[in-house]
Amino acid sequence: MIYKKYLILYLIFSISCNNYLNGQNSDIVLKELTVTSKDYKKNRPPMHGDPGIFLEDWEEKKNPKIKLDDIEINVNEPTTVYGEIDFSKPLTKISKYVYGNNLGHWTNRKFLDNDKFIFNFKDAGFNVVRFPGGNASNDYFWDAENIGQCPEGTPNTIYKSDFKKSTSPKLGNQGTFRTRPEDYYDFLLRSKSTGSICVNYSYALYSEIEDENERVNKAAEYAASWVHDANIKRNLNIKFWEIGNENWGKWQAGYNVKERGIIDPKKYGEHCRIFIEKMKAVDPTIKIGVVGYQKPKTRNPVQKRWNELVIPEIIDVADFYILHDYYAKYGAILDPKEMLKAIDTTYSHIKVVNQIIEKYTDKDKGFLPIALTEFNTRSNASVSKNDGATNVSHCSGIFFAHAIGEIIRQGIGMSMVWDIENGYKDGHDHGMFASSKENGIDWLSPHPSYYHFYYYNKVFGDTYYESLTTNSNIRIHCSTFSSGEVGLVVVNISDKEEIIEIDLKNIDTKSFAGVYEVYNENPLSRRTGINNIFTNKDAGGPENFKKIKANNLNIKNNVIKINSKPYSANYILTQK
Repeated sequence: MIYKKYLILYLIFSISCNNYLNGQNSDIVLKELTVTSKDYKKNRPPMHGDPGIFLEDWEEKKNPKIKLDDIEINVNEPTTVYGEIDFSKPLTKISKYVYGNNLGHWTNRKFLDNDKFIFNFKDAGFNVVRFPGGNASNDYFWDAENIGQCPEGTPNTIYKSDFKKSTSPKLGNQGTFRTRPEDYYDFLLRSKSTGSICVNYSYALYSEIEDENERVNKAAEYAASWVHDANIKRNLNIKFWEIGNENWGKWQAGYNVKERGIIDPKKYGEHCRIFIEKMKAVDPTIKIGVVGYQKPKTRNPVQKRWNELVIPEIIDVADFYILHDYYAKYGAILDPKEMLKAIDTTYSHIKVVNQIIEKYTDKDKGFLPIALTEFNTRSNASVSKNDGATNVSHCSGIFFAHAIGEIIRQGIGMSMVWDIENGYKDGHDHGMFASSKENGIDWLSPHPSYYHFYYYNKVFGDTYYESLTTNSNIRIHCSTFSSGEVGLVVVNISDKEEIIEIDLKNIDTKSFAGVYEVYNENPLSRRTGINNIFTNKDAGGPENFKKIKANNLNIKNNVIKINSKPYSANYILTQK
């Protein structure tokens, strides 16, 4: 039962009637009428991780500004769900690096000429951007225009997927279309983001140089040359660097090399120490991450022992540990409930790492901060078939409303969405901004996922607080600003409308709040609405969404009461 009050009132009413009929004094009974009991659902424990280094440059957020509509909203329907937040107990400071994204080298560099896109990206508050992949990172040669300019030993053909697929080396300065390193640098400056560069580790494995030590040293020196170009030559202060991408996967260059065999996780860890030494010799201020594996169970022998063989080798030299997750079984067609429930596995990413740290090193759990440098939902549903929630659906946007909060709540220090722009393929598109191949919408128009980052940046503060609710389908992520405002994200991950009453304890608030409701009655739609305003196009959100005023919601006795529609997110900011 969600709320025991009704049972108590029924019993009290029965006793009162009986006492009245028998002429008995009912003062005691009347006092009992004020007693209530809320059956709060038990949350999965928070903070399996420690943001660590990602909080070293934490900054206060103060005086958020929003414009309020003149119309005041009062919700008078009976409450169906109760929530509670105790502001005397902060859970964690919020790392600014949880708001990140990925820029693929394949993106048309003309995106830099699209001022509307640049402003949209900047206004969403993305503080870190990763480059050049993805999988492309391990066959990418950042400074080459032709094969002759690649480092010694670079083969003409690089094999993947146990030699079933192959590619030519990807050249950072080739052609007139793809995004080059210098374009990426320009984008960082214009969006006021820092970088996270994924260097080519696998060159150390597939290089035609026969001697292993020479191969590894050449690869590490090549990675260090990129650090020099970005941070010494250009003074860009790119803060984060990663040694390879998903090196435990068959689809990666270098996973299996002819006459050398399959990648050895222990050697990867040993090689990382060499990379770290050479890269930090160029710039000691950079933070370097090492590739980890996130799933608790796998039949693949490399993946199965990856963490236990890698972590002891790098525990004293790596700054963070890299995980990726797409929150669903590969190939699954997800309905909205499945897509949103999967977020509750976020804790398991960190748990897998902590178990290895405690078992195979002398360090405590949480010693390695976690960076989720690729994350997204993943559904094999298609727009044309209308068979489930696609990656460009309204529901996919609601995924981020809950996922961002849960990532903060579990102590992940840095996270990046995969990715800024991709390929459409009938809705199989992880891009936050539309591909040029998508019908009914302009290139680089925001997908539904974008708006949730935009409103997090508007209403979410610098410190996170735990919340309780009486319904596990209602998720509340709560923050405060250093200037005193409260920022809430209330997410309904079910197909039922609820009236939610949220008690704000141990904090002073004003009498009203601004609310942005992100909702569409069809969770499979490619469109999303803001305060019931929609685009005229086939996909995305309102054209002038930045001018939409917040709904004006009354706060009574430190209690917020809102209507939460199915598969919706309400972004709430109290006013000072």
